[in-house]
Amino acid sequence: MPSPFSVFFRSGLILFVLATLAPLRADFDLLGALPPRFTNGTVVVLRESHETRNSTEISRTPVADGNFKLRVASGPGLYTVELDDLRTSFVAADDQTLTVSASADEKALLVTGGPDQALFTAYELLRANSFARLVKPEREAVAAARSRGDEAEVARFTEREVAGYNQHRRELNDFTLAQLSGSAALYAASLRWDGDYRLDELTNAVEAYAKLHPGAEITRLLTDRIARFRALAIGAIAPDLAGPTPEGTPLKLSDLRGRTVLVDFWASWCGPCRVENRHYGELYRRYRDAGFEILAVSVDQSGPSWKAAITKDSATWRHISDLAGWKSPLAATYSVAALPASFLIDPTGRIIAKDLRGARLTAQLEQLFSQSAR
Repeated sequence: MPSPFSVFFRSGLILFVLATLAPLRADFDLLGALPPRFTNGTVVVLRESHETRNSTEISRTPVADGNFKLRVASGPGLYTVELDDLRTSFVAADDQTLTVSASADEKALLVTGGPDQALFTAYELLRANSFARLVKPEREAVAAARSRGDEAEVARFTEREVAGYNQHRRELNDFTLAQLSGSAALYAASLRWDGDYRLDELTNAVEAYAKLHPGAEITRLLTDRIARFRALAIGAIAPDLAGPTPEGTPLKLSDLRGRTVLVDFWASWCGPCRVENRHYGELYRRYRDAGFEILAVSVDQSGPSWKAAITKDSATWRHISDLAGWKSPLAATYSVAALPASFLIDPTGRIIAKDLRGARLTAQLEQLFSQSAR
């Protein structure tokens, strides 16, 4: 019969091992020092998920004379703080203390303190400046050309807008690798990563973070994101997609096996997508009988808007949508965080190209189908 001491020792050892293996839940402190407008009210903290595009309330506390103190037990990650009609995002990590204040005009909340939040603030500044420099001028030029009814200029500036946005995302990758290693701000930045640019280095950054924070939830999420990027590499078998057509009939990508398929993510509100639809129409008519198919996956939320755009653009190819907007599992499966996005898939189901548009897509299809005709 085992002694009481041996039973106690074994039980204690088991508890120690279980505690060691369990994910860690670390805390951070959120302090408030607010002007009289915020004398009373309730501060709400939510955890943000890039994967579901949802926010989950994890803590709240009342404000007393403009002050509050809140201990948040949730671990490193991306958060939102809400007070009255104001909200702002921030990054926090283990054992950090952050302060919530108001801007000079009291129209915005500010979160300061902690090295991870400082890095997130720098990232957001870089992101805004990069977008203003590379994307906004082209987008404004598209709008001006459209108001003049100059469709040739609309197409030209749309192509430049898409190229500018791609360069913008690469700059975000560059900043991530130069500045965010080891920080929870990695997760905040990961939503807009270009998975085809410096992926090995992004993988190394995530692995290094995982070694520092093996039990953190965002470690698992970052690791999963890298895995999805790998699964979408050129030469990989394309993940299957399934959704309802505009008529409500289920359709799968795998149903189209044996054809060359362009999986195109788009939306009725996406200007560059609508411009590209006109080009797709010509290519579809030219190569459909040779084995070319388009599966358009919409991230619309409105069924009528989706169907009206299909009709207006004479988009006679295949369409599916779960009408979940950016919360769409279809978009998440392909790590699509910006539009337009496309994947060219060969008859065996392998990804052979990504984001081909305009002349580049035409040239690729000409090459593929001239070879198949020999």
